[in-house]
Amino acid sequence: MKKVLIVEDQQDVQDLLKVALAKPDRMLLHALDAMTGLSLARDERPDLILLDIMLPGAMDGFGLLLELKGNPQTADAKIIIVSARAQDQDQDAALNAGADGYITKPFRLSHLKECVDQALL
Repeated sequence: MKKVLIVEDQQDVQDLLKVALAKPDRMLLHALDAMTGLSLARDERPDLILLDIMLPGAMDGFGLLLELKGNPQTADAKIIIVSARAQDQDQDAALNAGADGYITKPFRLSHLKECVDQALL
């Protein structure tokens, strides 16, 4: 069973991803903020994390990305950023920090599903 953690503060996007990515061989985990995402990532050790950059609270998505990649317990998880921040420097910063992919919102659902399937191979 593959585990996918979705860290996204917009409930409508969370709901869309839950429906779109559901498969019998997949466990979907959800967090609305970075601290909850960090806790779930440590406890559940997901295979893939879909991570928004703009999150509420003390830690944003970049902070969570750095925390996850810097911790041996979670460093192996693949991380795809899913963000409205479409500037080249945002994408470069995320990829340089260890993200495995970057998808900008609004995204094509078929493209996102393809990226998730590839990441879970």
